[in-house]
Amino acid sequence: MQTLSAPQTHAIAAAGLQRSACTDTKAHQFARRIRQHYDAELSKVGLRITQYRLLMEVLAHGPVRPCDLAETMSLSPSTLTRTLKPLISTGWVDLGPGTDGRTRSVRITAAGRGKCAEGTPYWSEAQAKVHQLIGSRNVSALHALIGECLMRISADTNRSGMPPD
Repeated sequence: MQTLSAPQTHAIAAAGLQRSACTDTKAHQFARRIRQHYDAELSKVGLRITQYRLLMEVLAHGPVRPCDLAETMSLSPSTLTRTLKPLISTGWVDLGPGTDGRTRSVRITAAGRGKCAEGTPYWSEAQAKVHQLIGSRNVSALHALIGECLMRISADTNRSGMPPD
């Protein structure tokens, strides 16, 4: 049996503490669990929550430049591109010329509008299930807390000059 040195033992203990107290880890775990409920419902119509959100965003605000869409949805340009590809190939959105010939524009198609309508009851079911599991008071408190935290982090990011994600 191998004996660990004192620095190795401290490193292992610190790693365990970091994992259990890491805000990023906790937020990621929570978001993943919630996303699983939405994905399970929306999979019944061939969608993932990321795709449904994107379709709904383009439906509400399209046609829209990809860079503006990524910013609105808090996505990196590469994540937006990866999410758009299957939606373009299925014909639910179209990436065409923008307003000035130098830009591109994302537009929802008739099939995409239909997919949004088809997905809405499943999204609603997932939303109701998540709210039921968390509890109405907790959902309200969570939304308020997340909103406040986003404002604080955004204000700090703006002051520090760090680029937003």
